[in-house]
Amino acid sequence: LLVVIAGAAYFAKPIILYGEQHKYKDKIIYEEQTRYQKIVVTQWKDDHWLFLNGSIQFSTYDEHRYHEPLIHPAVSLLKERRDILVLGGGDGLAARELLKYPDVEKITVVDLDPAMTRLAKSNEIFLKVNKGSFNDPRVEIVNQDAYQFINNSVKLYDAIIVDLPDPKSVSLSLLYSLGFYKLANKHLKPFGVLVTQSTSPLYSPEAFLCIKKSMEAAGFSVVPYQNAIPTMGEWGWNLGVKNEAMSADRLKENLLRLEFSGLETRFLNREAMTSMTHFGKGLFERSAGVEVNTQFNHILLKYYRKGDWDMY
Repeated sequence: LLVVIAGAAYFAKPIILYGEQHKYKDKIIYEEQTRYQKIVVTQWKDDHWLFLNGSIQFSTYDEHRYHEPLIHPAVSLLKERRDILVLGGGDGLAARELLKYPDVEKITVVDLDPAMTRLAKSNEIFLKVNKGSFNDPRVEIVNQDAYQFINNSVKLYDAIIVDLPDPKSVSLSLLYSLGFYKLANKHLKPFGVLVTQSTSPLYSPEAFLCIKKSMEAAGFSVVPYQNAIPTMGEWGWNLGVKNEAMSADRLKENLLRLEFSGLETRFLNREAMTSMTHFGKGLFERSAGVEVNTQFNHILLKYYRKGDWDMY
């Protein structure tokens, strides 16, 4: 009996790993169950994928098509960009893009999971792709819940970058809510900018529109945009400024004037920005029936779960 028990214990881990591997099409080279999430890194040829709780966060194959649109339209609009807040971004890739601006003096990265930021700071795979951004003295890492951080903060920021996982749970939905965006508005300087990843306007259009409407209800003028990312599909962002500072039409005009000529980018230029701000028929016609997401009515969670995610 003791031999059987010992044998069962011995084979338990390989069986679990075998079952875990079948969830991913590529070879798992790193996995860790932290207090907050399951971190998995896979490899195919020379490229790597990061998954959190089974959802893709980036692939080294095309992550620039996500992180360049996330950072540069918002930050390039600013006349001053001394102090930037990143909520999420525990892989160090958003920080990498921000460090391309020599006038950025401080980047505060707030990510809940210390295991994730530790990996980004020390693992050779992450160091290669994020260029050691978390080891730059201008970057401060805070392992804390993003909502609690911004609720307790007394600082004002030039830009707030929201690079968080999709709103798959109530706790994540809160970070895309009217109350959250009102807090963020209060922590922006007069001409400050907020940009948030906003899921897919193709696979989950109501969720995308819900984020836009929630930002507008919080006092932002908002311009949505999108980009095709081969490993993720069609993805979207919403960029906002305080509406007393600028109208949405003026904001869009300013975005379309951006040249990005002084930046080291792999994808983003003026033509790409123009393309990303245009949508085909049908999306915005659905806005009328979309509700604002609040901490008392997490309608975003419903919209997100209704999305056609199986199509990709």
